[in-house]
Amino acid sequence: MNTRPTHDAASPFADGTKAFASCTLKLSGEPWAFARDHASAIDAHWQAAAGANPAYFNGAVHLIDHLHASGGAIAATLTRTDFKSYLYWRTRGFPAAGVLDSFGSAVIRSSDGDVLLARQMPGNVNHGFACLPSGFIDARDVQAGGAIDIASSVAREVAEELGEDIAGQLKREDGFIVARSGTQLCFAVVYHASLSTAEIQALLHAHNAETEEPELEALIPVASLGDIAGLQMVPYARVLLEGLFAAR
Repeated sequence: MNTRPTHDAASPFADGTKAFASCTLKLSGEPWAFARDHASAIDAHWQAAAGANPAYFNGAVHLIDHLHASGGAIAATLTRTDFKSYLYWRTRGFPAAGVLDSFGSAVIRSSDGDVLLARQMPGNVNHGFACLPSGFIDARDVQAGGAIDIASSVAREVAEELGEDIAGQLKREDGFIVARSGTQLCFAVVYHASLSTAEIQALLHAHNAETEEPELEALIPVASLGDIAGLQMVPYARVLLEGLFAAR
């Protein structure tokens, strides 16, 4: 099945989840027409946004411009843009722009069986919402020849956000869970921790105390669908957890 992603495109990932054994991502080399066509407005918006939030950094962002799924395999190509163009697109409600907002996320299960959601520190783009430990696909994740190792990207984000003491206690499950909600498409990697929820939370607290600019202010344990009913969450995270708990 081939999909040319737009905001309202029919897709096997419309507000749902699907498991895949393999995931192949690479750069398309194609420019993002939306960023080119709105360059002046993007620059003006960035001046205001960066002034209001000095924590913003105009780094590389990669968005899906072509998607293919067949059997247990998913493949996509991604166009490279910058954060200021992404932010302009996002603050305007993700209008149709020929791409999907793509990123890797970690589904971390504690030894208690909880799934651990994250709450970002102020200044981050998802502050105020529960999400999964995750981050943009950036230049460090692109290998020679344009291949993108999304599993390594997720592992790096986990180590940066939660600390090496937690990352070293995680065992990765094979495969990927892909979750889509509107323009958001997440490539999730499942980890099982040898630590309890309380132990992981304590290690995060210690990591934050030793880190100059910690990224997460809290971890939120989720044991059932009832735990997310009244929780303010980013859309993809709600879709992903609903899929996980429904499958139990």
